[in-house]
Amino acid sequence: MYLPWEDLSQLRGSSPLGIAVVASIVLCILVAQNLSQLDLLSFADGRIFSSSRSRQRNTGSNDDSYQITRCPNPNCARCSRYVELNRSARRRLAWISDANNEDLARIRQAILAGPEVTDYGGSMGLTTCTKSKADHASSPVSGQRPNVLLVRGLKTRPIVTEVHQDARRLLEDMGKDIMLNEYCSAMESPSASALENDVSRGMWKVLHLLNQGSWVQCNVDLCPKTTEAVRSMRGIMNGCIFGNIFISVMYPGTFVDPHCGPTNVRHRLHFPLIVPTAPIDSEPELRVANERITWNEGETVVFDDSIVHAASYPGNESGNSSSLLINGKEGSDEQGLCRVVLIVDLWHPDLSAGEREAISDLYPAAN
Repeated sequence: MYLPWEDLSQLRGSSPLGIAVVASIVLCILVAQNLSQLDLLSFADGRIFSSSRSRQRNTGSNDDSYQITRCPNPNCARCSRYVELNRSARRRLAWISDANNEDLARIRQAILAGPEVTDYGGSMGLTTCTKSKADHASSPVSGQRPNVLLVRGLKTRPIVTEVHQDARRLLEDMGKDIMLNEYCSAMESPSASALENDVSRGMWKVLHLLNQGSWVQCNVDLCPKTTEAVRSMRGIMNGCIFGNIFISVMYPGTFVDPHCGPTNVRHRLHFPLIVPTAPIDSEPELRVANERITWNEGETVVFDDSIVHAASYPGNESGNSSSLLINGKEGSDEQGLCRVVLIVDLWHPDLSAGEREAISDLYPAAN
């Protein structure tokens, strides 16, 4: 880009106002050039990030890179809340754990050190650092950027379904039909409390049974069998602010931009209830690092959501006869072919019972 610096030098004798006007124009040009390469992204379970991203469809290569940087918004309410969570945890730390209790050493270290990491890979991929790099990083995994709590030493892989086989069997033995019928009935009730999450494009609705560690009683009453099943699941995070259980509905044309969850002490389970059949270029998908996942109805997948991930459903917004109705009647504008998934947060299995209890005491459920 050409900038007439020599011309600016000729303004030395000009009025301060004239110099200020020209300098402002130059600054605007520079800012516009940089912002043209950035998307300001917001999402429901993480900070607002700047992401520089190629627009190619993922093929499993590193060509489709997502660079997550620090939140550019100094007044971000979500970031402020996370800062306060860690301040509160530090204040509680002296009362929760004995300073000589080695069983809680890594929890204490995680809270005192904070979640800041150095991302050496710069893409939606996993890169194990060399020893010298790991010595200076909170996490040896590229793309793992939790923004509240990062406990060192927990095994990290993008897909972790195999370590949650009890939860998988419980849901798959129960099947999806009971849960789906309860959800559809609940959404016809005026007492249902559903939310709409922020996305860059499209629509993403959720019905919480457990929201930030607290049961949502009105929704629990509407989905009794689903609630009974998830309550019996080992490892649910009730009582801890990092724990959620909800039914997630993604409409066609929706994109959840790359983000990281708040902590690596949890794994996120997806149990698909409805997965629309669509051409490969418009089917719903989840990407965790360089792993591309397409959901299959009734088949569980569990992933580490502290690693950068994104979801999309380009979809066909016209819908068809197999559409799910969400708060609508046959033929209404609400009719659309949606992706519907039960989502359950589970404790990372490497945490001891004492560590889980301490984390719940330090990060209790939201009121």
